[in-house]
Amino acid sequence: MKVTMNEYESCFSIDLEAETMEDASVLVRFGMNGTKELIHKGANSYKDGTFYGSLTIGKRKRTVTGIAGK
Repeated sequence: MKVTMNEYESCFSIDLEAETMEDASVLVRFGMNGTKELIHKGANSYKDGTFYGSLTIGKRKRTVTGIAGK
């Protein structure tokens, strides 16, 4: 999964791009079952100079499993 993060005046943008079919299936499930609930957001830095950030987004209690085609 390719991840790109941008900072704008009023928001941060985290963009995800599938690089494999497995990534694509995760993105489809995320688009169908992700909620607006932000459960966790955080960023940490460590003594070795590494940085780590994470977001946890809520999931529907009753997930949608199909994809509608046009």
